[in-house]
Amino acid sequence: MYDVIIIGGGPAGLTAALYAARRNLKTLVLSQDIGGQASTTANIENYPGFDSVDGLELMTKFQKQAEKYGAEVKLEEVQKVERQGDDFVVTSSAESYVGHALILSFGLTHKHLGVPGEEPLIGKGVVFCATCDGPLYKGKRVAVVGGGNSAMDAALLLRKLNATVHLLTKNDELRGERVLIDRVLADGITVKYSVSPTQVLGTDRVTSIIFADQAGQETTLEVDGIFVEIGFTINASLIKDLVELDARKQVIINDDNGTSLPGLFAAGDVTTIDQKQIVISAGEGAKAALAAYQYLQARGLIKKGVKIDWGVKAPSHHETIKP
Repeated sequence: MYDVIIIGGGPAGLTAALYAARRNLKTLVLSQDIGGQASTTANIENYPGFDSVDGLELMTKFQKQAEKYGAEVKLEEVQKVERQGDDFVVTSSAESYVGHALILSFGLTHKHLGVPGEEPLIGKGVVFCATCDGPLYKGKRVAVVGGGNSAMDAALLLRKLNATVHLLTKNDELRGERVLIDRVLADGITVKYSVSPTQVLGTDRVTSIIFADQAGQETTLEVDGIFVEIGFTINASLIKDLVELDARKQVIINDDNGTSLPGLFAAGDVTTIDQKQIVISAGEGAKAALAAYQYLQARGLIKKGVKIDWGVKAPSHHETIKP
């Protein structure tokens, strides 16, 4: 039996684990990996306290700090979440765990192109993580699909590996941080604007990608790899029958990170917060853990403990959830 079970090992989940453990809550984190999206970013320049830091290095620090205060972290895939009385049963690929409170922080999954030829070649040239697989394409020809920060990060990383990089974006301009745009435009990366992939070609390996402009004119580009950086989606299958979701399948939360189900909290990219940033996810994780602590106090499961900050009662997670 755990006081708090946290699903997800990214910035929100690991920060929630740190705050829960420091409140002396028996805390378990279940995640397929450590760091989530953040760990796949090679160079983070906007996290306070670091001029520049590798994403995996930063997330490893998060994990070690949470574990220092007693949080357990298990690399297991969660397969089912059920309500059992006032508690929660979380079944993973290894076993089942019971928690008095539950925090959802499992983040997002990569969107696919959704074009012919893509699915059979995933892992055979169709790639979703430049940090993980980029070194395999050193000196080769690659296409990066996307026009935001993650796509530009991937393109810049691949250029450092002496790859020939083509950046394909559906927009008429790159969209993201100005510093990244300036680097892309100055770094020998070929940017093709207002184009959309229509097909991936190859048998055992990717050989080329076909893309079309706004007039429908198609071009075939020979490449060894295709890095897909077009955003993320939420896999809500685990919790769709437990909590209220919005039209984008994001978990709807109130000001104290409570959901429509008492005892179930959510934090980070899986929720309705507009800004999907590491530092914001970390802050949301801290809020969720503190709210869970107050919830457990209200249930009488914690005899003594720290009062809430400033001596002012936080909003109850039983309040009406606002989309």
